[in-house]
Amino acid sequence: MNKGFVDHSRQRGAVLLVSLIMLLLLTIIGAAAMRDTNLQERMAGNMRDHSLAFQAAEAALRFAEQEVKTDYANLINDAKYPINNRIGNTFVPPTVVTFTGFTGEVASKPTYTITRLPHPGPLDMQNMVNPTTAGGDSLAAGESLILDFVLVRIEAKGTGASPDSKVTLRSLYFVEE
Repeated sequence: MNKGFVDHSRQRGAVLLVSLIMLLLLTIIGAAAMRDTNLQERMAGNMRDHSLAFQAAEAALRFAEQEVKTDYANLINDAKYPINNRIGNTFVPPTVVTFTGFTGEVASKPTYTITRLPHPGPLDMQNMVNPTTAGGDSLAAGESLILDFVLVRIEAKGTGASPDSKVTLRSLYFVEE
């Protein structure tokens, strides 16, 4: 018997079948990895877009808070800020102001509104201020401090690079009269 002789009639193609199955498994794994990478890339882009929208809204909010803090008396009389929000019994919606100082690459510039809220009455600051964190305990001497103030709501809206990514921030701000 010749040892170098191979009987081709006994081969069934098992190696070919195993290699095709392995190739199919590698293709499935590669396609799944590509899909996962694509999904992660889109999630990172959406997170960046949301962060940009948040930064735009926060910049407009901080600007409006500074406007209220430093120039509230003039804002009351300014036509673009109808802070009193009432003419007789009619509600006047606050004017939307565009904050042009934001320099990020966004779909649209952030906006803000300033709304004067109804006065809740006098506040007892002694019950609101923690003397250990307020820099002294002068209010803890049993004397109430009642301030006359105006409560203002500031609402800022920002968009990201995509107009679909939107963030709205609100803050309440006390202004002494």
